[in-house]
Amino acid sequence: MTSIVDKNGNTIGYMYLTIILDVEQKQVLGLLLGNCLFGYESAPVGKFFKDTFRKGNGEILALLGKEVFPEKPADEKRILRDAWDLLSRVKDHTCMWVEEKNKWSNEDLKNYLLLGLAEAQIA
Repeated sequence: MTSIVDKNGNTIGYMYLTIILDVEQKQVLGLLLGNCLFGYESAPVGKFFKDTFRKGNGEILALLGKEVFPEKPADEKRILRDAWDLLSRVKDHTCMWVEEKNKWSNEDLKNYLLLGLAEAQIA
């Protein structure tokens, strides 16, 4: 498992396999499919390259941090099931072109990835 950090170096989540978890490791926030970043929308919401999570407009959301222990979340089975549920919602996996910017977004990664959650829970 690898930490995900904000612009101040604070841990804001974790990457397990291709699953993006909240800092408590209890909620699946998103997925990486290739270098495409998915939240609860049915299409990519950004990209991941150079160890950086980016919005579609190229602004930085977070950086990949260091490997941490434990190597997997305590409730791995539930996390994998929730990730599968999120993956099954993906309808469009055509990733957009993203221009790299040095500017940090005002939005945090968690809120950005959870934007489509309310709609997903209704469906």
